[in-house]
Amino acid sequence: MAKQVQQHRQAQPIKKASSVSTKGMLDNINDWLEARDKKVFYVLLFLSTLFSLLLFDSKVTLGGDDSSYIERAFTFLKEGKFPYFQGPGYPVFLSLFVKMFGINIVALKFVSVFCQFGFVWITYLTFRKRIPYLVLFALLSFISFNGFIQYYASQTFTETFFLFIQSICLYITFKIIDSINKEDSLIDSFKQNYGKWLMFGVMFVILTISKSVAFVTIAGVIIYFILNKNYKQVLYAIVMYAVFRVLYTVIATAMFGPNESNQLEMMLRVDLYKPQGAHEGFSGMIERFLNNFNTYISLHMYRIMNLRSFEYDASKIVPPLSYISAIILCIFTFISYKRNKFVFFSSIYIIVLCAGVFFGVQANNMQDRLIIIAMPLIFLVMFYGAYELAKRSSTMQFFLILFSSIMLLITIGKTSVDAKQNFISLRKNMAGDMFYGYTPDWVNFLQMSKYCADSLPDSVNVLSRKPAMSFIYGHGKKFIGQFDSPNNPNADSVLMGWKKNNVKYVILASLRQNPKKPNGNVINNIHRMLQPIAQKYPQKLKLVKTIGTDESCELYELDYDK
Repeated sequence: MAKQVQQHRQAQPIKKASSVSTKGMLDNINDWLEARDKKVFYVLLFLSTLFSLLLFDSKVTLGGDDSSYIERAFTFLKEGKFPYFQGPGYPVFLSLFVKMFGINIVALKFVSVFCQFGFVWITYLTFRKRIPYLVLFALLSFISFNGFIQYYASQTFTETFFLFIQSICLYITFKIIDSINKEDSLIDSFKQNYGKWLMFGVMFVILTISKSVAFVTIAGVIIYFILNKNYKQVLYAIVMYAVFRVLYTVIATAMFGPNESNQLEMMLRVDLYKPQGAHEGFSGMIERFLNNFNTYISLHMYRIMNLRSFEYDASKIVPPLSYISAIILCIFTFISYKRNKFVFFSSIYIIVLCAGVFFGVQANNMQDRLIIIAMPLIFLVMFYGAYELAKRSSTMQFFLILFSSIMLLITIGKTSVDAKQNFISLRKNMAGDMFYGYTPDWVNFLQMSKYCADSLPDSVNVLSRKPAMSFIYGHGKKFIGQFDSPNNPNADSVLMGWKKNNVKYVILASLRQNPKKPNGNVINNIHRMLQPIAQKYPQKLKLVKTIGTDESCELYELDYDK
C-alpha cells in the first residue's frame, strides 16, 4: 500500500507538467500578466497620465458646451443658481475648483486629468480578478492610449467625470454581486451589505444627475438582477436609488428652487434649436433611434476603436454594419452570460445606456462624445467575446494576439501623432498666447469678447452668438446668447426682443460655417437680425469697434430711442 502511495506521489509532477505543456498562448499570457499585474498596471497608469498631459488642450472648444459647464459652475457659486439644465452633477463638482482657482481654464481642465487618472485606477480595481488578465489589460490599454478618450481628459465636458463616477458605480455593484447569497433572508441580506447599498444609492444618483440620459443606467442594473433571479437585490436597488433621488430632489428644491429647466421638452424636439417647431411622435422616436443607431454603431464606434477612418464623414454611415455589429454583440452577451457574470452585467448595462442615448438625442447631433461614455464597456464585451472564441484553437489565439498587437500599435501611433501636433499649441498657450491654435475668425471673436469685458461697464448686456465662450475669454462677464433667428425677422420685432433683454451691444462675428474652409460662408443668424434694423433704422446702430481685417468681428451699440 505504501509503495502504491509513493508511486502515486511520484506520478503527480508528471501529470502537472503535462497540463502545463497543453496550455495555449492565451493561458500563458494570462499567467504572465497575473504574476506581474501591479507592475504592468502602474506602467499603464503612468503612460495614461503622460498621454493626458501630452494631449492637454488649454483652449475651450468651438461647440461651447465645455464653456457652458464652467459658466454654470461659476453662476452656481456666485449667484446660487442650481445648474439643473443638462445635469447638475458636473457643474456642482466643478464649482469646488472654480472656488479655488476662479475661471482659470488650465486649472479647471486639470480636474479632468485627475478624473481620467481615477477612472483608469478604479477600472483596474473593478475588473481585477473578475475577468481574464489579458482582457483586463486590453481594456486598460484601450482607455489609456485611445486618442478619443484621452481627448476628453483635458476638456471641461462631462465625459471624463462621468466615466470616473461610472467606474465607481460598477465597483460598488460588483462588490454587491460578489456578496449575493440566495439563501439569506430579505433582512439578513440587507444587513450584511447595507454599507454597499447606501453607497450604491448615493453614487447612482450622482451618475444619473451628471447626464440627462443616464437615468436609464439604474434600469440596466435592475434588468441584470432580474435575469439572474436576484429579486431581493432588485428591491434593494430600486429602494436605495429612489430614497436618495427623492432626498436629493427635496434638498435641491428647498435650497435652490424647483427644476424649471425644459430638458425633457428639448429632448422631444425634432430640431433642438427650434423650440417653436414640432415634437417627435412615436414613429419619429423610432426613426430617431434607428438613425442614431446607424450613426453611432457603424461610424463612431469603429472610428473610436480605430477600425475606420479617424475623420468624421456622415456619408460613411453603413447601416448593414450596424446590424451585423448588433448581432455580434448579442452573441458575445450570450457567451458572457454562460462564462462571466461581470462581463454579462457590462453588456446589459451598455445596451440600456446606448438605447437611452439613441432615443434621447436628436439624430442631427452626431457628436461622437455621446457614445464615449459607453465605449470602454463596449470594448470590454467585444474583446472578451473574441477572447472566448479564440480559446477554441491555437490558430485563433495566434490571430487574436497578432490583431490586438497591431491595433495597439496603431492606437499608440495615432495618439502619439496627435500629441506631437498638439505640443506646439500647448507650448504657445502655456507661454501666454491664449488665442494660438484658433483660426482668425475665432481669434477676432474671442478678442472682441475680451474687449467687451475690459472696456464696457459690467452692467451693460452684450449679445453674443457663443455667450459661454465670450464669458470664458471675457473674464467672467455675462453675455446674452442668440442661438437662432426667426424665419423672417423684421426690425421692430427684433428690437423689441433685444430691448426686453436690455441688450445694449451686439457682437457681429464672421464665424465660419465650416471651420476648415474660409470661403465666406459664416454663421449668420445675428447678421440676419441686424440687417433689417440697418435698413429701416440705421440711426439706431453705431459701430463701436472692429477687430481684424480678414474675417473681422464688429461691435455695434444699440440706441433704441433714435
